[in-house]
Amino acid sequence: MEIDKIEKVHSIGYRLKDAKMTVSQDFKFNIAGTNVEGKQGDVNNMPQWIGKILSENNLGTLDSPDMITELKQALSKEKMVGEYQISTLDSLFYIKLKESMKELSKDDFDKVESMMLELFRMRRGKLVKIADSIKLNSELYNKLTVEETVFYKTIYDNSKEFEEQITGDLNE
Repeated sequence: MEIDKIEKVHSIGYRLKDAKMTVSQDFKFNIAGTNVEGKQGDVNNMPQWIGKILSENNLGTLDSPDMITELKQALSKEKMVGEYQISTLDSLFYIKLKESMKELSKDDFDKVESMMLELFRMRRGKLVKIADSIKLNSELYNKLTVEETVFYKTIYDNSKEFEEQITGDLNE
């Protein structure tokens, strides 16, 4: 499956997950067959996509992860683990990060995008080296994002296929 399709499926799943929302104004709605209500001051759990709509209409504040801090921490960890090791990222890390970047000003967006690209390039380089030598195992799988897992499998399969093309006639 292609990365964009995998990312789209997981993005939908992420938006369906519950998130906390602090209600700033009383409301009562039926959204797509789901009854949603809140009283000022309440903290409610609701699907992220509903919370986002309510937040955009100033009915509350959606509690979202501080992805900029998570990005800085991920970048720092990635630099520390070494050239042939990879640090652990949440499987939805890039999806969450891109979602939170939509809310940033142009200057902040550019700074965060620069850090994201630095992390991405670092991890991509490591994944190419690792995928050329070992098959994806559960320990490694648990460290990768959904996009990186697809990338890893592609590199591994292409590397094996290339190796077989080069060495294939030697055993005949």
